[in-house]
Amino acid sequence: MAIVKIEKWEYERANAVGIARCVARWGSKDAPHYQDKARQEDNRTAEVASALCELAVAKLTNSYWHGHVWHWTEHAKYRDLPDVGKNTEVRRLRTRNTVAIRRRQNDKENLKVFAARVIGPEMDSVEVYGYISQKQGWEIGVPSDYDPENTRVVHIDQLTKYEG
Repeated sequence: MAIVKIEKWEYERANAVGIARCVARWGSKDAPHYQDKARQEDNRTAEVASALCELAVAKLTNSYWHGHVWHWTEHAKYRDLPDVGKNTEVRRLRTRNTVAIRRRQNDKENLKVFAARVIGPEMDSVEVYGYISQKQGWEIGVPSDYDPENTRVVHIDQLTKYEG
């Protein structure tokens, strides 16, 4: 696992992206596998933490992070954009040590899925556990307990550590 320290200007940018994503989603409904409110944290925190994880993976891999934000009504138009670079998805870990692999991304060539977790309440550092190819993740993953038909999970011990 790599620990990525977030600089002040990076922290400010990721927070701005997270807040903008939160605001852009006002009025939208959660996907069915996010319906259990007892398992969720507030959307603002979740969006900021996810943006920080994306930024950290971009920084670690020396890849472009566009920090995309769009209104929820345009989700279908942009949902296939990678989080980082040209072929990288970032999954934020919060309460589990497994990374989600989504069925809908099985047609993406050379897609890598990274797992990351923000550290502490200030979220000024990010743990990046590693990555797995979408194809391999789907093959070895086990059905999730929250969306077994469309999501498989892979334990972080099965990820390839990023060596840069």
